[in-house]
Amino acid sequence: MLILAREPVIATLIGMLLELDEDYEPAYPADGERAEEALARLRPPPGGRVVVLLDGEMDAAGSDLFFARAARARARVVLFGPPGDGTAIAAAARARVLPYCAMPCDRETLTAILDDGGMG
Repeated sequence: MLILAREPVIATLIGMLLELDEDYEPAYPADGERAEEALARLRPPPGGRVVVLLDGEMDAAGSDLFFARAARARARVVLFGPPGDGTAIAAAARARVLPYCAMPCDRETLTAILDDGGMG
């Protein structure tokens, strides 16, 4: 699970939430690493695939190039956005047919979205 967030503390908090579930091993971009580079670095677990939890306010969320590379890597992308009015991010998720969740999100809800890819 690659967690891409504007703020490292947000990525860390989401990672801590997901570490409670044995099905997910959080990974983060290295300092100065672009989203595409972090995606290229990861390898799927045996019998699985890479899941990217992407902050909808990052440039990568609007990048056709990032989504093309994610598709080539067979990575599943889930967008997340801020609490409250995240309508633009939710609309972007719908336009790309991606699951979406608004933060804060409890572990059960987040893992359900990640597990089945359903819309959040």
